[in-house]
Amino acid sequence: MTIYILYKRTRQFRELVSFGQGIKRGRYFRLMALASMDAFGSIPLATYVLVRNSKMGVVPWKSWADTHSNYSHIIQIPASVWKNEPLEANGLELFRWVIVACAFVLFAFFGFGDEAFKHYHLAYTSISRRIGYSTSSGTLHDSSHGYAIWIYWFRLLAYMFSALQVWLSLTRGAEAGLRSR
Repeated sequence: MTIYILYKRTRQFRELVSFGQGIKRGRYFRLMALASMDAFGSIPLATYVLVRNSKMGVVPWKSWADTHSNYSHIIQIPASVWKNEPLEANGLELFRWVIVACAFVLFAFFGFGDEAFKHYHLAYTSISRRIGYSTSSGTLHDSSHGYAIWIYWFRLLAYMFSALQVWLSLTRGAEAGLRSR
């Protein structure tokens, strides 16, 4: 059965590519991998949210007016209060960092494709022309300003890793402080 489905999808893909709409094999597989990750990622996340919300208690639905009452009212709760509730703290932190993780996954799928590198090259040549550098002398590694750009990117990467380490140490310290209470 699996072989038949794979054959059928391959045939559909060939028909799609034969129309010449600019869909390449790499882009198609990246899109299918992203869709698979979405399915396999959203099911456990939705299950977690459903279980978490059911543990907090089910409130009966009254009406749309009740649902939208005080819609623009923002409740401010001190961190010392919501961090003492493990369900609330986990839910807020999960919501906060899932968005960042999804952005990185999306960039990982489409930021390293052939089209993206073409756009990066166009942006690089456009910027270097505007500041007076010639890009016709060779590759980025061969030029002196290319070396400076690589140093900049490595420093930026090092700063990002150090900020990640600081954040991890702070969250571990906060978790240890919550456990000691």
